[in-house]
Amino acid sequence: MDKRDYKRAFWINGKDELLHEMSLERLLECGYNIAATGCQCLGHHKTEMNEARFRMVNSELRMRNEPNLEYFDAANKGSFNGIGAY
Repeated sequence: MDKRDYKRAFWINGKDELLHEMSLERLLECGYNIAATGCQCLGHHKTEMNEARFRMVNSELRMRNEPNLEYFDAANKGSFNGIGAY
């Protein structure tokens, strides 16, 4: 794993998953769960970390020429502390 890839990976089920290797469905699921967790959590740090992850998901979507997710719409489709959330 290249040093630059650590910033573009999520720790899921005990291992790093690189965003560019995720299927589109998995990436969207992570985006939905990240937004849901960021909107519902009480801690500032947890909110900030999930917002940063959400930006990473949208960055990866742009690289794939896919439309960006809208934060609050995505939150309605996700699960609190679901896969991909901080």
